[in-house]
Amino acid sequence: MTCRRATHAGSWYSDSSKELGKQLDNWLNASELIHGPARAIIAPHAGYSYCGACSAFAYRQISPVVVQRVFILGPSHNVRLAGCALSTAVKYSTPLYDLKIDTNVYTDLDATGQFERMNMSVDEEEHSIEMHLRSYSFFQ
Repeated sequence: MTCRRATHAGSWYSDSSKELGKQLDNWLNASELIHGPARAIIAPHAGYSYCGACSAFAYRQISPVVVQRVFILGPSHNVRLAGCALSTAVKYSTPLYDLKIDTNVYTDLDATGQFERMNMSVDEEEHSIEMHLRSYSFFQ
């Protein structure tokens, strides 16, 4: 099983599950539900010290009762892509938990011919999607 490591943990955000969990709890608890339940959000993907509270506000607008499937999209900062790419990972690791990817959805997306596969080294160098994975743990 190909697992994508949390390569930005310890620099862009805490690699301590206890510390990270506390930060997320604080940010989410400080965020009001004023636009929800949202079916789509746009949230920043910078280091948590810069955008943790803003990102938590966006995620707070999601109701796990309403949302049954989550798609996380992110730009590629390091490799030029002609279109969209999918990871080769079937699991993403974070300091809080491991997130299993729905490979059936990957198969369906691949079948469209509109996606290429991003190799693991390119995936692990990119931060945009990794920065959202920790917020998702609160909606599982």
